[in-house]
Amino acid sequence: MTEICPIHHWANIAPSRTAIQGPQGSLSYRTLDRRLASLCAQLTASGLTPGDRLMAAARGNLEEVLLAWACLRSGIVFCPLNPAFPPARQATLAKRLDVRTFHVRNGEAPDGNWQTLRLDFSHEAQISQLPALDPARPCDTILTSGSSGQPKAVLHRVGNHLASARGSAELIPLDAECGWLLSLPLFHVGGYAIPFRVFLAGARLVMDDRDRPLAARLESEPITHLSLVPTQLWRLLGESFTPRRTRLRELLLGGAAIPAPLVEKLTALGLAPKVSYGLSEMASQVCSGVPTGPGVVGQPLPGREVRIANGEILVRGDTLFDGYVDGDRLDPARDAEGWFHTRDKGYFTEGGELVVEGRLDHRFISGGENIQPEAIEQRLVDHPGVAQAIVVPIDSEEWGARPVAFVDWHGHPVAGAELATWLREMLPGHMVPDAWLPWPDLGEGLKPSRQALASLASEAASDQPCQSV
Repeated sequence: MTEICPIHHWANIAPSRTAIQGPQGSLSYRTLDRRLASLCAQLTASGLTPGDRLMAAARGNLEEVLLAWACLRSGIVFCPLNPAFPPARQATLAKRLDVRTFHVRNGEAPDGNWQTLRLDFSHEAQISQLPALDPARPCDTILTSGSSGQPKAVLHRVGNHLASARGSAELIPLDAECGWLLSLPLFHVGGYAIPFRVFLAGARLVMDDRDRPLAARLESEPITHLSLVPTQLWRLLGESFTPRRTRLRELLLGGAAIPAPLVEKLTALGLAPKVSYGLSEMASQVCSGVPTGPGVVGQPLPGREVRIANGEILVRGDTLFDGYVDGDRLDPARDAEGWFHTRDKGYFTEGGELVVEGRLDHRFISGGENIQPEAIEQRLVDHPGVAQAIVVPIDSEEWGARPVAFVDWHGHPVAGAELATWLREMLPGHMVPDAWLPWPDLGEGLKPSRQALASLASEAASDQPCQSV
């Protein structure tokens, strides 16, 4: 059964209400509805039909949000890419996804056998037919982070995102007075999910503006909801951010180990954050809650089911993706009972909250002992001198493998001996890294590539002695 596009719904009920606000101006729900009608007509005129795949380098500016939702209303599968990808990699991914059309704004599309499309985003059109969304229709592909290998293309259906947004609203409500900042990119599932939450509630989508400090924007703009990874929040606090000078109601953290000092500092300022466990395959959030301890991510949201089998987190529900797509092949990637095996290690507390311990495929053996890198990372980021940390294994003739830590400091580096003592207070001695390496330039990705960092650590170990403990 189809349902009316929420933007059209609010265009009829509250046509002058602001739907999108940002550095390029503001759009009311009525204007947004009409611009989408024009874009849908342009997509049809270009020869695109429902089910076709359109690729675009899309971080999340106004035009890119409009394109994503025009594709949604037209039944076209939107395939956003990180704009930082070089043309050769964009072309490889486009071929792999059997893309028919490549949308470009500036410059040219990468070489390939596809149609190049340019659209007029300023034109408006009257609504000729009721814009309906079919929950069963494929609507987008999101590339996984590829932090442990080659990224996979996750194919969602419309209903996955609608269920995700509605379940999220049970814990993190929105109304007409709310504004959610699009602080995460559209090519990441966390960013792609935000407009669904906003438009279903008839709220305001606030566009990102990299030319202005985030703290200043929060103090002057109607931003009530904010999604950040811990690194972004540390930077925000470094801008002398004070919640009481803002309209913030909700701050959602995810994507990495949540440092206890970060939570404590924010709570002391008067804003208690929520943490989230999510994955691309479940259209963003699976569990959310108040951070009460290391790895605690709250209870499953409505429309999601979670269970533990042999220490592994399994998920299913209305938000579960259609499968991994590769050309015209689709891998449903679920077992006979419909469960998706996340390869994340975890357990439930007595109170029913999920605790995520790390990736099963990140675990390695050192001298016969299992080492879960995320356990080391969580303890490291709880140190007041550490902003973020990633632990990877390097080969060892004596032990088979040993942990090495990349550390991003708050100010001056902390002595390795002090960090070793800090770790040994909570972890066994074999989990103390053999070396501490400076935090590398990770580019614009939200998640680092552990394979790339392991290579860097191996090179550092072979080139020169590291700072050992």
